[in-house]
Amino acid sequence: MLSLILFLLISPAICASDGVYTSGEALPRGAVLLIVDGLGSSYIYPEHMPYSVEGRPLEQAVLFNLSDGARVLDIRAPAPSTVPGHSTIVTGCSVADEILVGIDNATIFDAARRSGYICLALLQRGDFMNLLLEQDGVLFFENNSLSGDPTMGSRSDLPEDVREIMEEWMHAYRFYSSGYSRYNRWGLDAASDMVRRLDRPFLLIVNLGGIDSAGHYRGFDEYIRAVRALDVGLGELVRACRERGVLLIVTADHGMSFKGSRGGHAGENYSNCLESLRIPLIAIGPGVDDVVLGGKWSQADIAPTLLALLGIEGDLAMSDGRSLPIRRTYTLRVELPRPGSVEVRRNGSVIAGESGSSSYTFRGLERGVYDLYLNGHLRSIVLSDDTTVDLRESSSGVVPRWLLGSLLILAINVCGIAVILRLLRR
Repeated sequence: MLSLILFLLISPAICASDGVYTSGEALPRGAVLLIVDGLGSSYIYPEHMPYSVEGRPLEQAVLFNLSDGARVLDIRAPAPSTVPGHSTIVTGCSVADEILVGIDNATIFDAARRSGYICLALLQRGDFMNLLLEQDGVLFFENNSLSGDPTMGSRSDLPEDVREIMEEWMHAYRFYSSGYSRYNRWGLDAASDMVRRLDRPFLLIVNLGGIDSAGHYRGFDEYIRAVRALDVGLGELVRACRERGVLLIVTADHGMSFKGSRGGHAGENYSNCLESLRIPLIAIGPGVDDVVLGGKWSQADIAPTLLALLGIEGDLAMSDGRSLPIRRTYTLRVELPRPGSVEVRRNGSVIAGESGSSSYTFRGLERGVYDLYLNGHLRSIVLSDDTTVDLRESSSGVVPRWLLGSLLILAINVCGIAVILRLLRR
């Protein structure tokens, strides 16, 4: 009898957490993170209007091949400069620098590699040493010049087939080095070819440097011409990613402002302009919702968003960013004060349900309104991001029913023992 009482008292505490999975879209086979150096969203988003430093309205470009997927309207670089921008993008830390990129478990590459991805890069800008060392294989331009050939670097265990692809594109650059638009096209064509030929999980970061150079050295007319020229190459990359089930994220390290005919972003005349601070973020591929996201967001949110879309769990060591709500499906966690039942319904239909545990995880739930039946009690929620419904705290100060029941059984048994002892004494 005593063992029965002890079991009733402790059994709820030893129930393990259950993971309950609903059907969801398949995860991407890989990802391309395309950083267009110096591309301000003011020049390609119809919701914005670019102005010069003097207040003069400027022209925009239309990139037809970036019209689908998710688009974030207002996302800003904490510091409109190349090295901080690249560092923030890959670490999710708003105050990142190149030193932080070298810290263990600080970058998206560390997280991806732990999950079995190969990390590759095509870098026309932003090729500081710690970023290069994060890659399994990389093609980079040592002096950020159109006239120099790319250099290849790799780890000793880079697969031979991947090495051959990268060597092909290293030698192919001589057919592209004839202006800013062709310079960018090399990076887009190389990325498209790699997406189609790689047959293992990969994370490919591509940095295009021609637009930034055009703004700095040739002024606004050449800048906007180089932006418009992106569209054809982007179309090829988008098609390749869709054919292969690969995630594509397009963004920038910073934007570009113009004073007279001179472009800049980090100098005193430029750094506080929206044209320098506001960058694009467009995501296309498996698991991405067709949504235009309002609100104000940070460049630090890119890294956790990319990992979430890839289904890679685990925090980046120094990240202060948050995953953007642009996914098609989300995760709902339910924590109960004691083992019980959970049923998830939408529009009156049961989506998922389970019982016997105090912790549940439902994955693959689309954005929308859901009714939760928690031990028979109704609770409605709006799901637009990963959400946790934690009822453990709400039970503080209230004696749980299971404990009341256990105490009642204990009292009955004690009374029964007392009656039996009294009868025996007679």
